[in-house]
Amino acid sequence: MRGPVLHLPPRPWAALAVLTALALIGIANWAIDETPPAPAAADAPADEFSADRAWATVEAMAVEPHPMGTAEHDRVRDLLAADLESLGFDVEIQTELARDSGEGDARVRFGVVDNIVATLPGTDPTGTVLLTSHYDSVPSGPGAADAASGVAAIVESARALSLEGPHRNDVVVLITDGEEMGLFGAEAYARSHPAGETPTVVFNLEARGVSGPSLMFETSTENAGLIEVFAEHAPSPHGDSSAIEAYRQLPNDTDFTRFHEAGYIGLNAAFIGGASWYHTPHDDTDHLDPASLQHHGENLLGTARALAGMDLADLETDRDQTFFGFLGLFVHYGEVWNLPIALLGLAAAAAAVALARIRRALSLPRFAIAFGTFLLPIAVSGAAAVALWPALQALRPGYADQYGLLFNRTFYYLAILAFGVAALTAWYAAARRRLGGAAAALAPLAWLAVLATLTAVAVPGLSFVFAIPALAAVGVLAAMLLEPRPRRARLVGYALFALLLVPAAVQLSWTSNLLEAFGMELAAVPAVLIVLFAAPVLPLLTMCRFRIRYVPAAAALVALALVGTGLAVDRFGPEHPRQAYLSYVLNSDTGAAAWVSTDLDRSEWTAGYVTEDGLDGSGLPAGYTETAAVNGFGPAEPIEVEPPTAVYETRTADTAVLRVASPRGADTMWLTVSGSADRAEATLPDGTTAEVPIAAPSEPGAPAVIWFYNVPAEGFTLTLHGDLGDVTVFDQTHGIADLDGYTDRPEDLMRSRDRLSDTVTVAAAAA
Repeated sequence: MRGPVLHLPPRPWAALAVLTALALIGIANWAIDETPPAPAAADAPADEFSADRAWATVEAMAVEPHPMGTAEHDRVRDLLAADLESLGFDVEIQTELARDSGEGDARVRFGVVDNIVATLPGTDPTGTVLLTSHYDSVPSGPGAADAASGVAAIVESARALSLEGPHRNDVVVLITDGEEMGLFGAEAYARSHPAGETPTVVFNLEARGVSGPSLMFETSTENAGLIEVFAEHAPSPHGDSSAIEAYRQLPNDTDFTRFHEAGYIGLNAAFIGGASWYHTPHDDTDHLDPASLQHHGENLLGTARALAGMDLADLETDRDQTFFGFLGLFVHYGEVWNLPIALLGLAAAAAAVALARIRRALSLPRFAIAFGTFLLPIAVSGAAAVALWPALQALRPGYADQYGLLFNRTFYYLAILAFGVAALTAWYAAARRRLGGAAAALAPLAWLAVLATLTAVAVPGLSFVFAIPALAAVGVLAAMLLEPRPRRARLVGYALFALLLVPAAVQLSWTSNLLEAFGMELAAVPAVLIVLFAAPVLPLLTMCRFRIRYVPAAAALVALALVGTGLAVDRFGPEHPRQAYLSYVLNSDTGAAAWVSTDLDRSEWTAGYVTEDGLDGSGLPAGYTETAAVNGFGPAEPIEVEPPTAVYETRTADTAVLRVASPRGADTMWLTVSGSADRAEATLPDGTTAEVPIAAPSEPGAPAVIWFYNVPAEGFTLTLHGDLGDVTVFDQTHGIADLDGYTDRPEDLMRSRDRLSDTVTVAAAAA
């Protein structure tokens, strides 16, 4: 039993028209999704958000890099505190010793932070509305987007809120410190302001790029009340509940992580366009898009205004909402609807299979084979996307140091799309010939419906990704039922089928955003989804008179041509410089000095300093060679500088107390400890103490690493517990331009975004 699922007439132009319309709808959805609102002018009404007004704060902050512990950081702190005080907020600088337990690999961090806490007391508070972003930048860039944009959006929103007089709830503007080095400011604030009986509702602003819409990508659990407020009061709500699950797979955290752990409820938003500029020297006002700032700010202000005036207890629910964008609409509904929607698609797919079986268009064994073999185009497309990134690095070695974030990924995405079409149509041609058109058309719809149902149970916020395109099964079933009817009814059925292909087209356009979020290293994710979302249109191919078996070869050739076009278009140069890592390390105990780099493909400039692979023969201490991520070195002249000190005050079999200081005034220090340290305690000169456990290293025998940021001038005391071995201390400063032998990077290179690039590190053994 082999036959088509629908007896569509041979009308190639009609099929082309439908496919073109679906493509245009997908492109329109992508354009709507990727276009933030236009910036409001400086003369906009005072109660509205204006990106032009907020831009002054961005310009004042993003003059140069201002990581914690630097004089520029202190300037920015004082500027923001004065601005908030002038708006009528009660301003306090919260100075705390913060800690971070790291990522479970024998690495812990401490830091002294200066949080800016500005409060507008409420008249009858039911809780606290916390508007937050961070003011420190990475050492590699001035941080116009990350996160001066977030701070500016909050300051401009605070101005508008202050004009309205006291609100019902306390409004707290929290501009945190030390986010980039360890989420320190958020940890310190959350620890000193634990969640109480009344809610603390946080709205955090971040950036992982320099452009694009403000995406609300993370929420606290049981978010139904929050999503209702956001959907109603944010002027341009934009978000996606599946992004929460995707974000959890990325090696990123924001301050929101610490707030959520502390029991706060809230929302987290960021823009991610232009991620190739993220954390680089070009995260500046020349590259930041004011429209992204506008979107950030107007959504924050609208939501904050509503939160400030409501009973925050009303936000407490026991359920989540599913939410996503669809042709400019912010669709949201209770998670209780996920399973019924998924089951609708599953029931329609099952009914279509049963009806095709009754009509002798397929047999169940043939359908089962089609269902099982549909994994082939999914696997082939995913494997091709996985292979694409190393292939691109082989063709253009400089890509290896770009962290998968390219300046122009458009043609590479289109190549992945074209190859997905090639894999899908190759499978369809073979399956239709051997198993029949009905089996080949219905198997992908069954996959979508099954995935929708499984995720509705296991990961409800992700279910819509599959459930919405699976609704095409409803269209197929309707067309099958109406096909034996008179011509008018038959055309209605075909129209319903075409209409219910729109969700699949919208979801297909959404895959382009994933390449922006994940980068080329995880291109397999959009590649797999492309096959799933494109599959519902396969029955339309029966309307074409050409042989389908020619389509895969043509699509594969198009994919190769698009890769070539991508290589031609996405080139490094002065406008798009590639990243280059270079730092200086001195072993003060032996006088050995070296230039070091992490670059996998060393430019001619880097190769002038770094001449050897690995660190064997570098003369650098074991504490450095065993923990640093660098992969090469070159000889350097030792500099005259006072080394760091780590002096034992007491030492026993399982405890050591060291007095640690940097005579040259470095703002960052770190220590490596051999043996098996299991706990570290830092104490400031005023007696303030913080303690963190040290997890076992991932590689047996590797030393523990303890970092300290914003080191006090007098130093600090470090108490270590465990089976302790040798200790080496390092201090670190930013900037290598004044070192002998250094020459500026050529115009087609920029400083690496790695936090340890362009640093001077001096090492000494503890004594």
